[in-house]
Amino acid sequence: MLFGTQEWADAFCKAINGNENYRDAAGPDGFPPDGWEGDFLFVVEPSGNLDHEIRVFVGLYHGECTGCKIVEAGEEVDVEYEYAGPYDAWVQIINKELDPIRGLLAGKTRLKGDMAKVLRATRAAQELVVSSTMVETEFY
Repeated sequence: MLFGTQEWADAFCKAINGNENYRDAAGPDGFPPDGWEGDFLFVVEPSGNLDHEIRVFVGLYHGECTGCKIVEAGEEVDVEYEYAGPYDAWVQIINKELDPIRGLLAGKTRLKGDMAKVLRATRAAQELVVSSTMVETEFY
């Protein structure tokens, strides 16, 4: 599936929900007191082979993905977090060559939202990446 399409986003959501380790890390036992709450907007900025921006809404609640959606240019979404970076960094993240938290700390990616909360959820973040590797992805 081509990265950044609705088909890819749907498969990513399904992979998250099929990832027991994500459910454990982001659920009530893994992220007390009630589990992870906070939707994300993933922003993939043009670089390398990508000449346009891709924005993916990812709904996350208590260890489950409530849905993923490609957000069109100009469309507004209400999210608690925005994780952004160039396409080349996203390819590295999905290929497990760059940890998403290390990407933040190295300045390769950026986060808008409560950084302290995200840093407490590093295992859940890593499992989101594992979920993305379960999707057969074709890059640009």
